[in-house]
Order: sequence, then structure tokens, then C-alpha cells
Amino acid sequence: MDEFWVCQHCKSLNRFGSGKCYGCRNKYGSIPKEVGTLARGAGAPTPLQSPLPANRSAGPAPAPYLARPVALAPVQTPARKNAPRELHWPHPIEAMRQKVARSLALRQSVQVASLGYLTALLMTLLVVGGAMLVVNLTPALSYLVQYMNAADAWGSLSAGQQGTVQTLGLGVAVLAIVSLLCFSVFLGLTTHNATGLGADQPLLTPYRAGLCWASAVWALARIAVGLIVPAMIIWKGYTIPGLIAMVVAVEIAQRHIDDPVGWLTRPARHLPDLYAKLGIEGSVASPLASLWSISFRIANLLAIVIAALPAFALLVHTGATLAGRTEVVGWQTGGFGPAQIGIAILIVSLAGWAFGSLAMLVPITLGLVQRQRTRRTLVRVGRSRSWVARPGEGGHATAGPARDDPFGEDPDDRIVERAPRYVEQYDPAVGDPTPGEAGSGGPVAPGPEPIG
Repeated sequence: MDEFWVCQHCKSLNRFGSGKCYGCRNKYGSIPKEVGTLARGAGAPTPLQSPLPANRSAGPAPAPYLARPVALAPVQTPARKNAPRELHWPHPIEAMRQKVARSLALRQSVQVASLGYLTALLMTLLVVGGAMLVVNLTPALSYLVQYMNAADAWGSLSAGQQGTVQTLGLGVAVLAIVSLLCFSVFLGLTTHNATGLGADQPLLTPYRAGLCWASAVWALARIAVGLIVPAMIIWKGYTIPGLIAMVVAVEIAQRHIDDPVGWLTRPARHLPDLYAKLGIEGSVASPLASLWSISFRIANLLAIVIAALPAFALLVHTGATLAGRTEVVGWQTGGFGPAQIGIAILIVSLAGWAFGSLAMLVPITLGLVQRQRTRRTLVRVGRSRSWVARPGEGGHATAGPARDDPFGEDPDDRIVERAPRYVEQYDPAVGDPTPGEAGSGGPVAPGPEPIG
């Protein structure tokens, strides 16, 4: 800084010896016209004075940070311990999740037998109620497929049939919600028990395993609404609102395009995997769980195809109108044409696969309860009893002349009969040894070990 000086007006760097600033043309050492002053309160500290003399002709100009006044910042006193703090309350669902996670972390496994039996009962009632609802709706569905008019199809039912359908529909809806809640909790707790009962790590965490079923229902409902509502609005003659609704549906779908089929694959893969990992020797593989996974995927895909039928019909009708045709090829007015038959086949297939997958969940739920009970028994007694005598094989297992028994040296292992380490071969020609021969000091063949 001995060969340059800084202008106090424009902060330009000038050579030492030049009398004026090359930027603003002010003289060397002149005071700026507008100097920012600090507001001084009653307790504000005074600015520090420059340690250099005011005579600038005696030497080079001082550095800018020495020439400008500096004010000390006020010291902030630390907050007191008893001062009120701002509290951030967590989300209720997140707080409940943390509480449940802390409770489960202290338990290796929890009892889920009662919840499993309740879930199986609710699913059975749901299947029966759904079948009765479909049977009572069959006339209206047949009329709807023929004429594609929902109001007239509902009016084709009598007053008694309409009341029955409404009652069954309300009951099935309540059963579906309660069954979904119980099944989700049961699957979440079963996933938590898997590692505690000696099984491999499941594909999903307990929280995700319980939440993926509600997420699948919610995703399927959004897809159905996004496909059906815009098409129905356009069918009613409101073209602009229908197009706006279609754009909104496409925008929402685009925001979730990162994982478009995760809602379907997560439950379809997790349940068969969990069912197999909780199995024991001889019952690990399960064709029922694999068949359920296939039927679950097919039912959801058929539901999406049927939800897209109004949009497809609107596209076909628009194309026929632009082509100048009054009738659509394959559609028969007032009867069952090829198009009506195809739609009926899709609806019947959806009902069959949906009821089949829902009915298969009942034995799968009971199987999960039974497998957990078996594994809990193995965990409880597996370290304290000898498994040489296997269940169902009698008092002794088949043993050879020198059976490798890892529990042979454990004196406390006396719950069941032990298989003898050495089996005496009986010779009919010699017969049983006499007491004198046995006690004459000769070698005696080792006999079976005593029973505890």
C-alpha cells in the first residue's frame, strides 16, 4: 500500500504521487460529501480514533480501514436457561409412528394370533358380502353394458332391490375399511417378528409393510378417478372443464412418474417373500402365495383397463364422428354386440380375479399365524432340548454305531429321551448274558444311556 492510495469517494485504486483520482477526479485526501454516520444511542460505544496523525503531507496516505471510523458491535447477552423456547410439535402420524417404533424395539416378537384370526374372519365376511352385492347388481350391470346409461340402469332395479344394494354396499365398504386396517397392522407386526423368530430380513420394513396396502388402494383410486372423471365430463357436453380436468390428471401423474408401478410391486412381492421366509423345513415354498401374487397383479391391471374404457370409448366416438360415420363398428344398439361382449368378459374377469385374490388371503393369513407359532416354539425350546428325538418318530431316533451328537456332553439336556451313542447288536445264537458272566469281571458291552 506504499505505492497506491484508495479514493474515499469511489474506492478506486490510484498511483501514489497523483493528485487526483482518475475515476471521480476528486483531489487526494478530500473528505467525501456524504459520510454514513452511525446512530448513537444512550449506551452506544464511541468509534475508535485513527492512531495515525492528521497531517497527511508527512507521509503516504493511511490504509482505508485505518482512515474510516469503526464502531463496535453491541455485545449480545446469552439467553437465560429458563427463557421460553419455541416448541415444534411433530406431525400426529409421525409421533405415533415413533412411539410404536420405540415400543417394538424393546420386543423381539409380539403376539399376533388373535389379530390374524380376526383379519381372516373379516376377509371371509368381506368375500361373502361382496359376492352378494355383485349378485344383486347383476341386472343393473347387464343393462349398463347394453345401453351405457347409468341412470337408467339404476332405475331398472325395483325399490326393494335398490334398498338391498345400498345396505350391502354400505356394509361391504365398512368391512373393507376395517379389514384393510387389520390386515395392514397384522402384516406390519408379522414383518417385525420375522427377524426375531430367526427368519431372514424381509424386503420391506414393518412400517412400509403395513403402509403399502393402503398406498396401493389410494393409488388405484387416483388412477380410476383420473381416467373416468375427465371422460365423463366430456361425455356430458362440458368439453372445456373436461379438458381442464384431463390436464390436471396428467400433471398429477407426471409428478409421480418416478415410481409408477411401485404401489403394485411392493405388496405383490413382499407378502410371498415373507410367507416363504417364515416357513420351516419342508414348508418353505408355497404355490398358494405365488398364485396370489399373480392374481393380485392381474386384478389391478384389469381394474385399470376397465377404468380406461370411458376414455377409449370417447376417443372411438370422436374418430367416428370426424370420419362421418353414425355408428361405431362392433357396437350394437340395444343388445349384445362384439363390443358389449368384450366389456362383459373384462368385468367378469375382474370380479373373478379380485374375489380369488381376496379369498386366498384368508388361508395365507392363517398360515402366517401358524408359521409364527411354530417358529416361536422352536426359538423357545430349541436351545434347551435335544432334537435327536424328532417329533413324530417315537422315543428314539435312528442312531448308528457312532452317532455324532453335539449335545452328548451336556448334563442338563434331559427333557426327552436320548438316542444311545452306541447300539448293542443282539445275537440270537448267543442269547442274553447271564448275571454271572456279566459280573465276572469280563468286558461288558455298553448299554443305552439312562432316561432323564
